[in-house]
Amino acid sequence: MKLGLGFLGGPDLRSLVEIGRAAEEAGFDSLWHAETRITRDSVTALTALAMETRRVRLGSAAINVYTRGAVLTAITWAALAEAAPGRVVLGIGPGSPDPLAQQGFEFEFPVSRLREYVASIRATWHEPVPVTLEGRHHRLSRLMPEVRPAQPVPIYLCVTGPRALDCAGQVADGVVLNAFMPASYTRRSIARLDAAAGGKYRGELAQCLVVALADDVAEAAARVRPILATYLVYFPNLAAETGLDAEFLTGLREKASAGGLEATFADLPDSLVSQHALVGPVDECRKRLATYRDAGLQLPILFPDPISMGRTVSELAAA
Repeated sequence: MKLGLGFLGGPDLRSLVEIGRAAEEAGFDSLWHAETRITRDSVTALTALAMETRRVRLGSAAINVYTRGAVLTAITWAALAEAAPGRVVLGIGPGSPDPLAQQGFEFEFPVSRLREYVASIRATWHEPVPVTLEGRHHRLSRLMPEVRPAQPVPIYLCVTGPRALDCAGQVADGVVLNAFMPASYTRRSIARLDAAAGGKYRGELAQCLVVALADDVAEAAARVRPILATYLVYFPNLAAETGLDAEFLTGLREKASAGGLEATFADLPDSLVSQHALVGPVDECRKRLATYRDAGLQLPILFPDPISMGRTVSELAAA
């Protein structure tokens, strides 16, 4: 069964390459790098991994549609495909309001932007030159791209909400579902993708799963709790899809506003953390992983906390 390994803004580049080589040797199918916060960028990370690995697929999960132009993304991934022919995946998503606001971007028309972004990239790669495309958010005017991928680069949409899933079901080569979502969300999303595709969705179904390994659940949950709290408080568009009660989420944000993120931790017990991440002993994490596969997930992408990275590579590679 396929299994991916993900990096959430870290570690440093040299450590990233060492871990990537170890993961490839251990049997992981793919390596993924996320740009969900204001942290290390995915292009630098994927370039380093492309030059230092030989077999694994390499993807972003995800870059957003606001901070890079579609043409820049198209030629960047064309160049990455030169370094790792047949192994590169472009994972894009709409992004999230808080990190984008910090950079001066309004979270406006995310799904229509996403759809046009995909169309602009594919036009840059494949349409006869000069390329012209007229969209609401993206326009190409007699574009003359000088680098194009020799082989098709698959485009995966890293999405969460229902409208974005509809878009993915219609235009994406694969889908990467978001982290901290229960297996019930996985089932619901697959049904939505199938409906949008007008039948069985034919793209690859992947999902990000946060992992913390420890001898007991409490120790592992304590390491994940701050990440989960950050997600629930500062990423409301994503938190709304977790299945958690809306009033509960509002209460978390009020407590964080008054007393900082730590003020929410008492409301996130081990049992709740365990529903939204893989935490605890290896055998327990394997069981939780199996529930996602039973729900229809084809490619789990494990995003370990820093302490768990080494053990995840060595002990979960065959999970």
